[in-house]
Amino acid sequence: MKSSATKPIMLKVVIDTNVIISALLFGGQPAEVLRLARKQEIQNITSPAILDEIQGVLIRKFLWEPKLAKETRRWVASFSEMVEPVETVSVIPHAFDNRFLECALAGQATFIISGDHHLIDLKTFQGIIIVNPATFLRLILD
Repeated sequence: MKSSATKPIMLKVVIDTNVIISALLFGGQPAEVLRLARKQEIQNITSPAILDEIQGVLIRKFLWEPKLAKETRRWVASFSEMVEPVETVSVIPHAFDNRFLECALAGQATFIISGDHHLIDLKTFQGIIIVNPATFLRLILD
């Protein structure tokens, strides 16, 4: 009887814009989350709307050159699974935060990793666990 090696199922996550930007600018636990995604130890799920937000925030709030912000957008896309959410949700008053919920649903993510209290306060959404980077790392590395 032959045994077939199976590839381990990779944990699917949606990494919020604030975590990605914190990783890029400040390091720490957000950078560790991003490193896990880059190394394909976890699978980041993203959408065009989220990538647009990353690029826009880098330009508007952090005064990055548009070319560098666009390259950063491409870099994040390069290690992420792209989804086009079809389901619209309106759970959080801050409208854009709902895009992370939609992305997680479309990509069948297990976690949303965020530093945004609007998301974290939900704790879960349709079975998706919403945590900050420190809690995520503690859950998967312990």
